[in-house]
Amino acid sequence: MHYIAYLDEFGHIGPYVSRRHERHKTSPVFGLAGLLIPADQVREFAIYFYKLKCHLLAWELENNNPDNLPPYRWEKKGAALYTVRNIEKYLSLRRATQRLLRHLSSVGGHVVYVGVTKTEASAEAPTSNLFRTVLIETIRLIDHHCQGDNATFAVLLDEQQAGNEWREHQVEACTTAMFEAADKCRALIEPPLQAESHLYQTLQCADWMCGLMGRLAAHASRPDEYEDWAIFAKHFGQSINDALLPRSGLVALDLPNTQEFAEPAQTEPA
Repeated sequence: MHYIAYLDEFGHIGPYVSRRHERHKTSPVFGLAGLLIPADQVREFAIYFYKLKCHLLAWELENNNPDNLPPYRWEKKGAALYTVRNIEKYLSLRRATQRLLRHLSSVGGHVVYVGVTKTEASAEAPTSNLFRTVLIETIRLIDHHCQGDNATFAVLLDEQQAGNEWREHQVEACTTAMFEAADKCRALIEPPLQAESHLYQTLQCADWMCGLMGRLAAHASRPDEYEDWAIFAKHFGQSINDALLPRSGLVALDLPNTQEFAEPAQTEPA
């Protein structure tokens, strides 16, 4: 079997002090999240997501598309979609998300994520080092799963805007993990590739997962500060857990523990 992983960033890579801090208040977490899909299911899954997006966001496609883009190029970012207001107001969004997660599981796919809880250590680390650490840990997570299934995988990342030199360093780190590390990533067939999300429904879906995971992870990391984001665990926590790749987790940079979203309330029927 062969899998393809579609990954994007969630949270924020910069320092974090508190939600009310004057400067460092964007997010207490940073990570990569997205989809792991059997290669022979990718086309049909992309079609499923495209149809769901067009149906769910038909009004926005018609009225919030000033460049008149065709639906496949038009994107709704996950961070803008998964807001407290939208979750409270739109039952259709809650149901569509739960259907999407169930469909992903039904084709043998998974939600995958690796996140870092901000600590003093992460605040002092260069952002490129933090990204590289999370990227390699995510690849090792997928590699462990694929080796258990005697499978292989490739990785497609949403295109980064940091430049060719920055990208080269990240790819080189993954190449080292493939060929030179003591615990080699033997299931990874080549270093990660980058692509423009507006051309890939699968990357757009990965961005939706990141929008959702960013809220879930922030609430799990700092529940007292993000009490209002408990609504995401209430409506989607169980669905995410059901679709989650084993050993996905949110960890502190200097701690070995893993935290999943085990406490979610019942979801509404779709």
